[in-house]
Amino acid sequence: MVLSSHRSRRQHLHGEEGGDGGLSLSRRNIENEVSGTSSRKEAWTKTFYKWLITIDGDVDISSDRGYRRIPEVTNYAFFCGGRLRTVKHTRHLSVLVGMLIAAPMVLFSVFEANELWNTAYGYKPMVFFFYYFWAMGFSFFIRTATSDPGVLPKNIHLSQGSNPGQIPQEYRNIIHLPTPDTEKNPNSKIELKYCVACRIWRPPRASHCSTCGVCVEVHDHHCIWVNNCIGKRNYRYFIIFISGLVLAAVFLIANTIIHISRHNGRASEIPVTILLLTYGTVFIWYPVILLLYHIAMAGTQQTTREFLKRVEMTNPVFAKITTNEDNPFDTGSFLRNLGGLMLQCRGLSYVNTREKNEPGDWRYIKVPQPHTFERVNFSTTLYPPPLPA
Repeated sequence: MVLSSHRSRRQHLHGEEGGDGGLSLSRRNIENEVSGTSSRKEAWTKTFYKWLITIDGDVDISSDRGYRRIPEVTNYAFFCGGRLRTVKHTRHLSVLVGMLIAAPMVLFSVFEANELWNTAYGYKPMVFFFYYFWAMGFSFFIRTATSDPGVLPKNIHLSQGSNPGQIPQEYRNIIHLPTPDTEKNPNSKIELKYCVACRIWRPPRASHCSTCGVCVEVHDHHCIWVNNCIGKRNYRYFIIFISGLVLAAVFLIANTIIHISRHNGRASEIPVTILLLTYGTVFIWYPVILLLYHIAMAGTQQTTREFLKRVEMTNPVFAKITTNEDNPFDTGSFLRNLGGLMLQCRGLSYVNTREKNEPGDWRYIKVPQPHTFERVNFSTTLYPPPLPA
């Protein structure tokens, strides 16, 4: 449905010019604009810079890879040719988190690893498991922070009226689809909503993130610690990332306790060991709580947004996580729900950052904001006026 709608939108764009100044534009106007932009050749230094880091996109190029167009319509910035991403105009706490993860490993490697590895009491597995789980946590931290969470394309379902700046009233309705349990439980239904910001009918469980400026499939929440949304395509990465941190902290604490016991408690001789023990003891609690919370949410087949929507308490931190009887996605088994999350297919990337796109691709066009009374000439908003015949 999405692809066919997108194809029809592109055909509508390249059709004959309408008499109402609406969506349709003249083929000559499009060709003149494309020839005036895509024919420009840029220096290789600028090309390399745009490949290395793309923050604001490139409005001079009408046909290029997605990572040079997406920043124009979202809050994403891309690195290494679209392979890595982050959210711009935010507090980059993910850099601080990365430093906090790397610091204990560096200190452990310099002051602790050699002595524990070469001891005669066989503590090598303890050192190995610390490095293993630390590497697992850090690598999945990078994947969680820089991967596609399940971003949905924009402008797929635009209105066909003569004034596309407006949103039809019927688009503001919520559509309820029946489920196999609807006959027994009328509250068991699937909701579909139209996103007025992205101009699409969102799939079930998708939501719009105002920080990223996109809709995300099976959106759980936007995590400020990784500076990215947590959705269908990176939720498992997020779980593995937290699990790796917890297990690395456990082995860090175990290794430092062993080191302290071998020095008979003489703390003055091993200040770094005491520092690492304190660091691990304090650091472990937040990831443990976060891991238990998300395991409970995944086991009950709920996202954070869905849970907070039905919680009636003022402070949801103290709300008890229970099964939602009206949830049509719950399989009825904690293990099946959890296994389904960790073993399910990641799904397709709907907005490929490295693919080449055609001129006039609606996914990368800024559509006027919704309005009620003001009439917008769509052709002059997106493109210059057509040349005289």
